[in-house]
This record gives sequence, C-alpha cells and structure tokens, in this order.
Amino acid sequence: MKIYFIGGGNMAVSMLNGLKDKKFLMSDICVAEINEERRKKISETYKIKSVEKITSIDKEGLVILAVKPDQLGLASSNIRNLIGDQLIISIAAGVKAKIISGHLGGNKNIIRAMPNLCASIQKSITPYFSLNSLSDNQNKIIKDILGSIGICFSVDNESKLDAVTALSGSGPAYIFYIINALIKAGESMGLSRLEAQQLTQHTIIGAELFSRGLDSDGLESLIKKVTSRGGTTEEALKIFESKGLNEIIEEAIIAAHKKSKEIGNG
Repeated sequence: MKIYFIGGGNMAVSMLNGLKDKKFLMSDICVAEINEERRKKISETYKIKSVEKITSIDKEGLVILAVKPDQLGLASSNIRNLIGDQLIISIAAGVKAKIISGHLGGNKNIIRAMPNLCASIQKSITPYFSLNSLSDNQNKIIKDILGSIGICFSVDNESKLDAVTALSGSGPAYIFYIINALIKAGESMGLSRLEAQQLTQHTIIGAELFSRGLDSDGLESLIKKVTSRGGTTEEALKIFESKGLNEIIEEAIIAAHKKSKEIGNG
C-alpha cells in the first residue's frame, strides 16, 4: 500500500521513524514537503521519494495530512483533484473531519488522529475518530500506522478529541512542568541538578508503573500507602490541599479544553 505524507515536519518524521521500525516498505512512502532542505534530508535519511508537490495518488493509497492547521486548506487544495475515496489521516489539531472532507471534495474516509510529542520516541497515545465506519481491514491499516508511534484507540464522538487535546495532546508539557518544579525543589534543598533530576525522573517512572490500571480508589489507596501519620508525605500533601492543587490542575486542563473547542470552531 502506498502512503503519501503531505508535510514533512516533526510529527511526519516521528511517524516515518515508527513505520521504518515496524518494517513498513519504505519504498512505498512518498513525502511532499515545500522546504527544500528538509525534503532532501528526508529523502537521504529514509531512502524514500520526497517531492515538492504530489502529482498522483494511487487509488488504493493512504494520505497522511501532517501540516499545521493553518496550512491545511492550501495543502488540501493541492491534492483535491487527486483524491477519490482513499483513506485520509489528519493530524492537524483542531480541524474537524467534516471540514477536511469539504477541503477534499467530499471524501468521507477521514480519520482525525491526535498524537502527542512522545510519538518521537514511539510512546504516543493516539486516539482517533473516523467520519465513516471503517471496515475491519481499514481499521487494521489505521491501527498499524498509528500504532507505529505508540498505542492508539478509536473514540466514538469527534467532540472527545477536544478533551484528548487538552489531556494527552498538551499533557507532556504538564508533566515536564511538574518534573521541572520537583527538580528545582530538590536543588533548593542542596541536591545537585543531576541528583535531583535522577531522583525525580526515576520516582515518576516507578510511580507510573505502580499505578497502571488502577481506578480512583486504587490511586487513593496508594497515596495512603506512602503517607504515614505525622510524616513527611502528609506534611507535603497538606500544602497541596491547602493550595487547592487538584482544583488548579482541573482548571488548567478545562481551559485547554475550551481553547481546543475555540480553535475547532474557527
């Protein structure tokens, strides 16, 4: 199956790395990229065809729209006359499937996907929404491609992608923010940067593995397991509670959710 990337930016490169590692046939991939230097680098790195503009698309092919939201209209107009009923994956944040369909002359085989930064290390969580019902074979194709950069799953309502954007799309930045704050706190107590970084990162890795699959009650139980009455953890948690940390986090993510909906509505 031929795969056509429209755009050769960071996320496209992450997907190319994933596809290569999953043993996709790289000679079946073509990337359209307007930046000459980037186009040349992609071609040399992956030994694939890289062009300024795609002039033909195989009727059994799949197209990945890997451009920024404000470039999607122009990028779509460049391939509109080449599109029939091919599968189209868009990773342009905020642009609704029906709008993409309109840009492409009414094609209904539109899949909107929301990967995150961790795609670059093949650890993305990528929910996706399909405008049309997918056949078993089509669903397998989508899962194979999106699964090359981590794990993926479908959502039954496109509006959920706004919540996805707020929680996991933007999520790595929240975690980086917390990691940075913990490291700085460690430094303020006399630890070296390296010591504070190692302690923070390995604590987060261990806690994440420990918490997998647990519901809210299970997580509360783990918090209590670490917290001794009158101990250090309890003292820290008192500050979190007094400052309303739960409410701050919820408010921030709801603000991101609202912004995602505003972007989607133009």
